[in-house]
Amino acid sequence: MESKSSVGAGYVAGLIEVAATAGIGREALLRAAGLTDIESAHPQARWPMSDVIRLFQAAVILSGRDDLGLEFARRVRPGTFSVLGYALMTCRTLGEAIEVAPHFRRLVFDIGYSEMRFVLKDQEARLGWHVVSKDLPYCRSLAESLIASWTHFGRWMAGVELPLKEVLFLHEPPSDVRPYEMFFECPVRFGAGENTLVFSGSLLNMPLLQADETLHLAMREQARAAMEKAFSQTDIGHRLRQALIPLMPKCEATLEKAAMALAMSSRSLQRRLGEAALGFQGVLDSVRKDMAIIYLRDPALSVLDVALLLGYAEQSSFTRFFRASFASSPSGWRRAQGVAWQGASGNASSVGPPALGREAVQGELSTGTGKGALE
Repeated sequence: MESKSSVGAGYVAGLIEVAATAGIGREALLRAAGLTDIESAHPQARWPMSDVIRLFQAAVILSGRDDLGLEFARRVRPGTFSVLGYALMTCRTLGEAIEVAPHFRRLVFDIGYSEMRFVLKDQEARLGWHVVSKDLPYCRSLAESLIASWTHFGRWMAGVELPLKEVLFLHEPPSDVRPYEMFFECPVRFGAGENTLVFSGSLLNMPLLQADETLHLAMREQARAAMEKAFSQTDIGHRLRQALIPLMPKCEATLEKAAMALAMSSRSLQRRLGEAALGFQGVLDSVRKDMAIIYLRDPALSVLDVALLLGYAEQSSFTRFFRASFASSPSGWRRAQGVAWQGASGNASSVGPPALGREAVQGELSTGTGKGALE
């Protein structure tokens, strides 16, 4: 399954640019990685994850720089992350950008190799990148490039330094850790068992310099179109997510009903999911996580309304699921986001899709991973 995991051309172009500044030409880099040239000039081109790992490893060897990932991050621009970069920079706040990222992250890093995870607890935020593949190797320079890119791009979007509490890396330290401490401007701990940025939750309210609601919506639409073009035809996870959205409010989000909606047998759906290294419950949980965030942002919906829209018979069941997923109650999450329910009571009226509209919600949710809330 891992051979299907891929990386957007913009991210690979950033690596090739960094290598060029170190005097390593494109052909030399490809040759050292044991690769033939891949048609990557078109913005929709994808590189296999296995090839990208080999490119990063070759670039470190040829350049002699252990901190190549930091140099990569210094050159990050919106296009490095495909149209997702432009969608992020036009968000209102840093917290909103972090929420938007998982919906479209496959434009940069496809499923199968890694996951992005975000946890907010006791006003401490932790944004991490975790390798989940058992078949492809862990690549320290790739991990460093991504963690450092999040930091650099976040600072650029906000126009301030965004002080970090700590940066953690899974791998052992390089011979010289000073470049890392200078880049992140905080303690950097290697061999920590995870790749994570740790910062104050108050930074989530940091406004972004180029916030523009109209442009942001346009960029999200472009991102949705890019996702459709890149993945929808062959991606069973994408198709299942689309099928589950209208089934959940009717409490019909079952394997059998989803298979019927996809015009296949339950056995065929299970087989297709297995081939994609997915499970039905995992996809369902992922959709519910994404829908919960979207619905909770709507002040017209009570927590009970949201629970019913997600297919829960009781609010308490939804609350347990949400707390396990986000380390917060739904009401607590709303308070942290500054969303106040405008209803007169906690009783749900006839529950239907919120003002956002089912079509828009489908667009939002069609872009998830099926393996977790964040990558």
